Amino acid sequence: MTYRGSSSMKDVDKIKTLKEEWVCKQGTDDQIPNGAEQSCEFFVDNLFEEAQKVGAICMPPAKVKNEADIIIKLWKNGFTVNDGELRSYKDVANQQFLDSIKKGELPFELQKTFDDDVDVKVEDKKDEVYVLKKPIFHPFSGQGYRLGSATPRIISKVKKDLEAENKRPLPSITLNNLEPVTNIQIWLADGERIVQKFNVSHRISHVRDFITKYQGSQGSVPFSLTTSLPFLELLDETLTLDEANLQNAVIVQRLQKTTEPFRSFS
Repeated sequence: MTYRGSSSMKDVDKIKTLKEEWVCKQGTDDQIPNGAEQSCEFFVDNLFEEAQKVGAICMPPAKVKNEADIIIKLWKNGFTVNDGELRSYKDVANQQFLDSIKKGELPFELQKTFDDDVDVKVEDKKDEVYVLKKPIFHPFSGQGYRLGSATPRIISKVKKDLEAENKRPLPSITLNNLEPVTNIQIWLADGERIVQKFNVSHRISHVRDFITKYQGSQGSVPFSLTTSLPFLELLDETLTLDEANLQNAVIVQRLQKTTEPFRSFS
């Protein structure tokens, strides 16, 4: 599915029906209990069915862009956004997020993160169980669904990965092997993404220092640090990563060029 920030979509004729049976197996760790407000079958099958009603078109992989700003993967045991942490289908906030997708609308938390038009792709992986792994950005290669007019204007934000030999050396971080270690994925304002190990006792200010040293003169530009989804500004940089619940988190560098209010984390 592709969204470009609009709140409503036009109907499109000749929509291909997508409907497959999916029943969670009894006695597995991935089972969602009967009687839950919305079952796992609802979150996948119904989402695609409802999205098609507002203009979803089944597109062959060859016609789908190789890159998207947001990739949502619907797994058997939850869903992920841009290969972030697994989000439960049973959580109320996550239900609201998927309800917006189902209606052909850009979820509110994505509207707060992106200023321009944004492409959202949804991948159906309901027969696969999500397994935690090191976050890696994968180009979209599955079956796609486009919402909107039959010939919309497609806006692409191409972010080329830098070759390893062209990357700047990472500043060294002193780790205490006697303390827990966590991987922090840092999204820089120029589009580069790096992963760095920190102790959970390191403070948010240490992450800022790491970014400033890595960027050199570029790091002197005023910036703030936020989480990705949900969107929270990290105001109290004296908090440790453990205190701020940022283990294995994504931290985003945002240049200070807007007066838009944040939901603060302090």
